[in-house]
Amino acid sequence: QSSGPGLDRPLSKKEGSGPDPAPEQESQNKMATVIVKISGNNQTRRWTARADHLTFASIQKRVADNFQTPKFYLTYKDDEDDDINVSTDEELQEAVSLALKTEPAVLRLKLVEGLSPAAARPSPPTTSPPPAAPSAPDAAPQGGANAPSAPAELNPHVFFQNLADALPQVMSALPPPLQSILSQMELDTAASAAANAAANAASRGASSASGAAATG
Repeated sequence: QSSGPGLDRPLSKKEGSGPDPAPEQESQNKMATVIVKISGNNQTRRWTARADHLTFASIQKRVADNFQTPKFYLTYKDDEDDDINVSTDEELQEAVSLALKTEPAVLRLKLVEGLSPAAARPSPPTTSPPPAAPSAPDAAPQGGANAPSAPAELNPHVFFQNLADALPQVMSALPPPLQSILSQMELDTAASAAANAAANAASRGASSASGAAATG
């Protein structure tokens, strides 16, 4: 028995199964309504809203209008019975998706006055930069009142005094023949200086005597 064309071809998953339930479920979630309950300050507020219209900003406005609480944060119990903070639209949608799994769909939020633990946590101390090194003072102009004095070694008197103090050590380091020559030169210089001094003294004495004779 022959079959018609294409009847023996196995049906594909797409042809043999129904529509994908994921988009349908997502569409149902958008159209679904959720009961919102907020408890705090010894009161509870309730209203019904569409799940896709519920935002964190709208929750904040409800709290501001009904609870007159300037600083607060919201929490809810998740499916593991943990307290979860809600502070963004993404976190709120997570709470709404969990509420839609229950029948009836109820989103229970708890209002807590004050800042959330994360916001109240002090920020780490900042380290201040190290102080800047002091700048070097400007050099005083040459010849001014603050101009540095010349080193003592450049003073002629100090120079010759240091030279005279160093001569004995220099002489002791010289070879003996050279020491003998320099000693003889020193003696000759001393003798010449003595002769010159005597000649000068005699000349002054003669001048004084001639002056006295002329006066007499």
